[in-house]
Amino acid sequence: MKLIFLVLVLAVNYSCDSSKKEVEALKDDVISIHDEVMPLMGEVKSEQKRILKMADKLQMEDSLGNREVIEAMRKTASSLEEAYDGMFVWMRQYNGELEGLTDEEAISYLHEQKEKVIKVNEEIKNALEEAKKIEE
Repeated sequence: MKLIFLVLVLAVNYSCDSSKKEVEALKDDVISIHDEVMPLMGEVKSEQKRILKMADKLQMEDSLGNREVIEAMRKTASSLEEAYDGMFVWMRQYNGELEGLTDEEAISYLHEQKEKVIKVNEEIKNALEEAKKIEE
């Protein structure tokens, strides 16, 4: 009987340790994905300003003749703005403290957050890639 109790206690303890490790690993993944693109936020704003300035210049030169190019530039600038805003929206709603959550709830929450921050990461990278195609 004592052996069965000991095995159950060890099994529960191992399960808890395993869950805690998964929570920490997921938390690290989420932050790592965020940290990959956060340093690019200044570049996002710079590229947006550069492209809007170019679009304004083309607008002044020949708004009808440059209409399609101007629209494409403004669309890219809008994508940059959306990517920028997306990062800060995600950061405001993210709660890494996980207080009051069971390990299962924390794991579920962190999986959701990982999906969201991956999307933000991709939007930032894609917007910057499009912006860099636009040359002066």
